[in-house]
Amino acid sequence: MEFEQVLTHRVSTRKYNDIIPSDEDIQKVIDAALLSPIVHWHKLHLSVVTSRDAMKLADDTAAEIFAAPNAPVKMPRPYMYNAPVWIILSGKKYVESKNPQAARMNENLFWNVGSIIENMELQATALGLASCGINTTVVAMRNKPEVRKALGIPEGYDALASVIIGYTDNPLPERKVKPELIPVSYVK
Repeated sequence: MEFEQVLTHRVSTRKYNDIIPSDEDIQKVIDAALLSPIVHWHKLHLSVVTSRDAMKLADDTAAEIFAAPNAPVKMPRPYMYNAPVWIILSGKKYVESKNPQAARMNENLFWNVGSIIENMELQATALGLASCGINTTVVAMRNKPEVRKALGIPEGYDALASVIIGYTDNPLPERKVKPELIPVSYVK
């Protein structure tokens, strides 16, 4: 797929079939993460989850928050749309009491995180895989060290973002550029 086709066909897919991507394709998605612009001093980790039990644990954890009667936002289950592969990006956030520049360093960390997730989604699209950035389960495990451990997240690391990948029975539609989404100023 040509690069512009990858851009126009990258969509957030919320319906997956049971076909599991090959180990080779999963590795290509991981390699895309490793080719992202990464600032060397950030402590990052990737967990590749294909265990249905581990995904159910995360889904149940998210339901404690998002399906509760007093939930701030109601989200439909399953939160990972039955995708067969879930890649969690975790890292160590900077703490203000240990570093006066912590807020700035965390801003840089999250910029790196966004780049890594987008690289993985673009590579998945190039491989003919569907993808979707997932935040619901990441938010839910914030105060659940036992869940983070079960998902391969190192101690002292927080889940920062995640992406699901797999195959869908729906074709990846071509999107059109929508200039109304973000105003643009040209300064010449």
